[in-house]
Amino acid sequence: MSITHRVVFALTAVSAAVIIQSNSAVAAPAPLVDPAGPISAPPVALEAHSTPLAPPLPDPYADGALPLVIPHGVEGRQQHFTPSSEQWDNARVIVEVVRRRGLPVYAAVVSLATALQESTLRNFTVAVDHDSLGLFQQRPSAGWGAPEQVTDPWYATGKFLDALLFRAPDYLDRPLWQSAQDAQRSAFPTLYAQWQEQAAQMALWILRETANNRTVRIQAQPVR
Repeated sequence: MSITHRVVFALTAVSAAVIIQSNSAVAAPAPLVDPAGPISAPPVALEAHSTPLAPPLPDPYADGALPLVIPHGVEGRQQHFTPSSEQWDNARVIVEVVRRRGLPVYAAVVSLATALQESTLRNFTVAVDHDSLGLFQQRPSAGWGAPEQVTDPWYATGKFLDALLFRAPDYLDRPLWQSAQDAQRSAFPTLYAQWQEQAAQMALWILRETANNRTVRIQAQPVR
């Protein structure tokens, strides 16, 4: 199968789960505040399902899809690990929030890479660095939200996307680490780049299982 046919196949497989916008056209978000302020209402409840052990990471180059979600290429040495069921659940929440906002799949990859660097997709409820909490290590003292908010993966992802769209509206046209750094303002900005492949692999797996109507285990989010 040629590379062209493989790319077309990959796009077909995930089209039901996410909007991929090749022209970098993103629907205008609601007014944003930097970085604090109101965000969209929490998503509606998702049914919680049980599933066997977390799936292994897929072949990163299966169907020639990886270049589609890392449009600027991989930068530097990459880190990889096998996520636990809890880490997969948190990754699914991130992808679902991006999907519900109608953002390109690249937004999910940037979000996942950021959470991988900040917490390895673990939802820290006890601060390990100053008052940083949650998947994205967001600091209540910096205006990201109250501790109970930033430790809610749905809220935390929404706030990260708010910051990304506000501070890096051209994120589709820039290397991943630069966009992640604009949103997070980390002391170690280039470290986000080391999670590009892992983030892309996980995003593609989640989109494929959704497109194929597989049983997905997602943390239930109460309706508020």
